[in-house]
Amino acid sequence: MLTGMKRSTTITAAVVAVAVAGLIVAAAPVVVSAASAVFDVTSWASERFAVEPSPIPSPAALKAEDTAEDELVDLGDGISVPAGGPGDCTTNAFITIGSDDGSPMHAKLLGELVDMGASELAGGPVTLDADGRIFSYEVQSGDSLIAIGERFCVDYVTVGSFNHVRGFEPIAPGDVLYLRPDPTLPFVDIYGPYNAAPGSSTIAYYDGVAAFSTAVATADLGAARWLWQRLEKDMPPETAAVISQALHDDDLPLLRRLFP
Repeated sequence: MLTGMKRSTTITAAVVAVAVAGLIVAAAPVVVSAASAVFDVTSWASERFAVEPSPIPSPAALKAEDTAEDELVDLGDGISVPAGGPGDCTTNAFITIGSDDGSPMHAKLLGELVDMGASELAGGPVTLDADGRIFSYEVQSGDSLIAIGERFCVDYVTVGSFNHVRGFEPIAPGDVLYLRPDPTLPFVDIYGPYNAAPGSSTIAYYDGVAAFSTAVATADLGAARWLWQRLEKDMPPETAAVISQALHDDDLPLLRRLFP
């Protein structure tokens, strides 16, 4: 009885083994086909999305590019600016503000202004000086200081500094931006008295200069004289003398150049 059972079990196991082997053999083509499919997709993707290697620039091209980027133009007074200019300009002007040998600060134009023509953000009128050179620009609605710099081929940051544009304060329609400083005139520092002690507050001075500028812009010489009584002591003596004389002479054009 036991022998018969063992024989039956052996036969059954053999049948199962044969069946499993058949299933493996039957499944083998499917596995191979799947592997082939994966291989084919990979090959297709490699060919389809192949990226051409970027050409390596020659040493001569690299040298020419570096030279163009590093080329500077000496405008004088120790100021060098990149060759070319803002926007479509081929030249670059710069307004420098400084002091020589302890004298009052003054501003000077380095380079030359060029009018590239009105643009969408710099379409206002231009005033020329007695020699026919660009002198000032009147701001129109929507104007941008950057675009004005690009129109006249001048560094717009220095234009803002020279015209007392405070921080990120926007320029406004009707503002007059002076583009050609007179190096013989003093430059008024709007941020602090020339004799301010270290750590002292400069807010009163800053606000006083702003109020004086408003009085001059509105031709209110009475208010300007009243404010000057408080500001005069905070100005360098040479600068104070020029402003006092302009107030005495009712010289609004000069006062507006000093306090734009």
